[in-house]
Amino acid sequence: MCATSPRWRCAARAGGTLVAVDNTTATPLGQRPLALGAHLTVGSDTKALTGHSDVLLGHVSTTDDELHARLKGFRDRTGSTPGPFEAWLGHRSMSTLDLRLARQAQNAAAVAQLLAASPAVTGLRWPWRPEDPSFALATRQMLRPNGVLSCELADEEAVARLVAASRLWAAATSFGGVHSTIDRRAQWGGDAVAPGFVRLSCGIEDTADLVADLSVALAALD
Repeated sequence: MCATSPRWRCAARAGGTLVAVDNTTATPLGQRPLALGAHLTVGSDTKALTGHSDVLLGHVSTTDDELHARLKGFRDRTGSTPGPFEAWLGHRSMSTLDLRLARQAQNAAAVAQLLAASPAVTGLRWPWRPEDPSFALATRQMLRPNGVLSCELADEEAVARLVAASRLWAAATSFGGVHSTIDRRAQWGGDAVAPGFVRLSCGIEDTADLVADLSVALAALD
């Protein structure tokens, strides 16, 4: 069976290890880790799944009855369940998930094309670009693209100038929402990245407006 399974699945099975996949960015519409052999899938539903940056939620899923019983027992003992209003916000938001993901992916494709052509940008990553090292894997494993990209600018000052020159891109660490955001990851100290490394999360703004605004901001770096 390992001849046709992902390598991580075979390695985990051989070592008796549980595999948990953070599926926050992809969402269940973009990737199905349990179908690929993971024991657990987790997601910060604060981000793309609910998508409006107005609720703190998360979930853990499994198809294993024993694991489910253990997780449910822990939840029942700790009381970490969402309130009725939070549950309503999540339910309200998921009805537009498909539409939001489609626009975010459309925007990301256009933004990736713009960034790839900019001399101020290096290290562009978006797995659905044919030039990306993960293109083959993403095409084979994932169900649809999403709106999150990353790249590197010259330094911290360049990131600050980019954000200051933009009207539609906000500096924020969360992602997957309806508004486009830029996050300079090095400022938090937890990621081993260069000072100018940024994560861009495309929202659902008009594609032409978003690209035009970012074009102006990139021009400010010349």
